[in-house]
Amino acid sequence: MAAYDSVSMTDWSLKSEDGGAVPLPSSIPDWDFQSDLTLETVLNVDLDAVRASTALPPESELILTVVWSASGSGVRRLADQVPMHGTGSRSAQLTFVVAGRDSGGTLSVETQLVLAKSIENPDPTGPQRAGSILWRHDVRVRLQGDASQFPMAVVDFKATGYPENAPWYLDISPNLEAATMGAVVLLVNDNTPVVLNALRKADKASYSERLIQSALRQDVLRLMVERAVSDDELEEHSVFEPDTLGHMLLGLIRTYLPGTTLTSLRTMRQSDPALLSARVQHAVGLFQRES
Repeated sequence: MAAYDSVSMTDWSLKSEDGGAVPLPSSIPDWDFQSDLTLETVLNVDLDAVRASTALPPESELILTVVWSASGSGVRRLADQVPMHGTGSRSAQLTFVVAGRDSGGTLSVETQLVLAKSIENPDPTGPQRAGSILWRHDVRVRLQGDASQFPMAVVDFKATGYPENAPWYLDISPNLEAATMGAVVLLVNDNTPVVLNALRKADKASYSERLIQSALRQDVLRLMVERAVSDDELEEHSVFEPDTLGHMLLGLIRTYLPGTTLTSLRTMRQSDPALLSARVQHAVGLFQRES
């Protein structure tokens, strides 16, 4: 049973710094990890109709909840909740903030009306357990443009055990079948403001910041190539589902190092690793776009 005809909801709005609001878009291509997002919506709930349509007794307690999760960071949090007591129609406003450093990739927002407490329902067809979903609404927002192959997250390197003066760390899953958005995360040290500013400004970066961007692109490609070359389970004829790590690694090799095979790259890595590094520098055009 569901209560879809008993709950109405306005579209999520994205609030701006000046206090205005716009409809939440399906993607925010200019988003960066220093940009917090404030979302809000208003729901109207006919409590009597909800209980009637879901076979709940009049005394059952309901609650509206909103949970957000980000594929880039893996973070999932309860953002807001509003108890819905009594009878008749009730209106509720849900508002929450997603910190940019906790987000990235695809932002998913789940809005639900649920049973707040377990009950002994006299109707065997009705819900009894706390958390039973009576109504739900889901929306997704892409927070990085198509040029971004994987998400980024800002991390305190000293507190998390990474070398505290390193500007970034590319975390790559060992599972070739894993979804790329969850398998590769670029961790940026929050103690390197020069790097953070360079990444935040994107196309508006200064000359020196573009050099940092170029160095990062080269290093990321080098690490991805080394990840591909070091995995004996990866072969040219391997077949992976789109949007998986294995599929992306093979695509990177074909795009940036055309005419080479994994076998030849593995031989090069063993006999002349500096040459492999130079090939990657050439492929990505290290510093060329910044000259």
